[in-house]
Amino acid sequence: MGYGTMAVGFFFIFFNFNLGPVNLFPDIIGHILLCIGGDRLAGRMDNKRFQVLGKTALLLIAMSVLELFVKNSSILNGAINATDTIEGRLFIGITSLLTVGLSVFFFYNLSMGISEEALEKGNSDLAERAANTNKLFIIFQAAGAFVLLGGLIFAGEVVQLQFGGIGILLMVGLIAIILYLFIRVRKMLKLASDTFEGDKQESW
Repeated sequence: MGYGTMAVGFFFIFFNFNLGPVNLFPDIIGHILLCIGGDRLAGRMDNKRFQVLGKTALLLIAMSVLELFVKNSSILNGAINATDTIEGRLFIGITSLLTVGLSVFFFYNLSMGISEEALEKGNSDLAERAANTNKLFIIFQAAGAFVLLGGLIFAGEVVQLQFGGIGILLMVGLIAIILYLFIRVRKMLKLASDTFEGDKQESW
C-alpha cells in the first residue's frame, strides 16, 4: 500500500552518511520514495489527508533539486549558499524553513490519516501511537529549525567542539534521538500496514 516505501524514504531523510562530499543517503531519494508511497496510499484509501501526501512530497523533491543545483553551481554555491553573507544566510534560512514546514505538513497528514483510519477500525492503540509520533516529529523538526536559525544568526561566532569531549557526547545524543524517532516512525507505519487490509505482503 505504500507504508514500507515511506519507511525506507524516512530512513534516507533521517540519516546522512557522507563519503567525502558525497551523501550516501541523499534526501532527494527519500522524498521520491515518500511521493511514491504517498500516491500508493492515496490510491488505496479514501482519506482526504492521504490525498495531499504526493503533492507535498513533490514540493519536497523540488526543494531538494534546488539545493543540489545551488550546491553544484560554482557561481551560486559561493554567492547564496554560504553563511558569510546576508544573502547566503537568508537563502539557507528560507529554504530550510520551507523544507521543515513541508516535512511537518506531510507527516502531520500521514499520521493523522492513520489515526483517523485506526479509530474507524476501533484500534485506539494505533491511533494514539500515530498522534504521539506526530508530536515527537514536530518537536524534532522545531528543535532542528531553532538550532539552524541560531547558527545562521550567530554565524560570525566560531564555535568548535573538540572530538572526544562534549562534541562527541552531543553527536552520540543526536544520533540516539534520530534513531529513536526513526524506530517510532517505522513502528507506526508497520502497525498501520498490518492493521489495514491489503498491505500485508509489503516487504519490511
